[in-house]
Amino acid sequence: MDTQLLSYRLKSARRKRRLVKEDRDKQLLKLDRERQRIKSNPDYKTTVPLDEAYQKGWKRLFVLKREVQQSDKAAFYQGILDTINTVQYHYDRSFKKPRRMRRWNKYYHKDLPRLGSIDQWHWHTGKHKLSEEQSACFKLVEFWDQSNYRWIYRYEFAQPDLFEIAVLPHIVDTIKVGDALLEQRLTWINDQFYKNYLHCRLTKLQNGGYNNRWKKSWEKLKYVNPLKNKAKWDWFEA
Repeated sequence: MDTQLLSYRLKSARRKRRLVKEDRDKQLLKLDRERQRIKSNPDYKTTVPLDEAYQKGWKRLFVLKREVQQSDKAAFYQGILDTINTVQYHYDRSFKKPRRMRRWNKYYHKDLPRLGSIDQWHWHTGKHKLSEEQSACFKLVEFWDQSNYRWIYRYEFAQPDLFEIAVLPHIVDTIKVGDALLEQRLTWINDQFYKNYLHCRLTKLQNGGYNNRWKKSWEKLKYVNPLKNKAKWDWFEA
C-alpha cells in the first residue's frame, strides 16, 4: 500500500520540466513588477533646480511668427505648437555633421525639423487634450507606410505657415537626481531582459501571445481580394 502511494507522489520528467518553466515565468513576472514599482517610486528620479543655469549647445525648433505672437490668438496657437513641436539638439549652432568621404571630412547640414502629427489612436483617445476649437485646425492626411506596406491616416496642422524655425541656446536650469541603489537595481533588471531576450516571453505571459497586443487587423495591399465575403451575384459589381 505504501509503495502505491509513493508512486503517485513521484514527479515524471515532463512534470519536472514543466515546473521549472513555470517557476522561471513567475520570476520573470516578478522582475517586471519590481521594475514598474521602481519607475513609479517618487525617490527614483526627482527634478532639482540648479543654482546657476548653464548653456548646453543649441536647439532648433518651431516658434510662432512675430505677427502671430502679437495677435490675440497667441496662446491658442502656442498650445497647439507645444503638442506638435519637434526639437533638435546640437553642439554647434550651424547644425553641421561631419561625414567621412574617402580621406577628407565633409560637413553637411542636418535635415530641418518637421512639425509632428497625431495618429488616429491618440487623436480619438484624447491624449493631447486639445479643445474642440484647436482640433478643428487639424486635417486628416493619408500617408503610405512603406515598412508595413499599407496606407495610414494621421492628423496634421492645417496652417503650418504660422510657425517658423528658430535656433536658440539650450539652457539647462534643472537636473534630475535619483537614488543610486534604485538606479543600480533597475539597470540590473533591464540588463536581464535585454541580454537574455526576455521581452517576447514577457509579452506572451501578459497578453496571451507574442502578437496579440499589436495584432494587425488589416491585410497587406497585395493580398487584398475585392471578391472576399461577397456573394456570387455581387462579383460583377465589384
